[in-house]
Amino acid sequence: MTQNEKILAVNFLNLASEEFSNHGCNDVDEKYFKNWSIKERQQFVKEYYDWNGDPENYDPEFLHLPDFCIFSFLAHKILNNK
Repeated sequence: MTQNEKILAVNFLNLASEEFSNHGCNDVDEKYFKNWSIKERQQFVKEYYDWNGDPENYDPEFLHLPDFCIFSFLAHKILNNK
């Protein structure tokens, strides 16, 4: 991915995050995580809470994040190659 493609993806993810945050329901269907192990999900959610500045909210038994949070976090990861 070129740097300009990354920036474009980040801009669209941030735009989607803003739009989706206004929805009444922000649940993410489990089908999007069907190939993820529990360890991968836990690591992703833990990284999210660390990035978001509230690591105390991480619960390894509750791995659900709102869609708009995932969009913003993925944008960050793409832009920062993490």
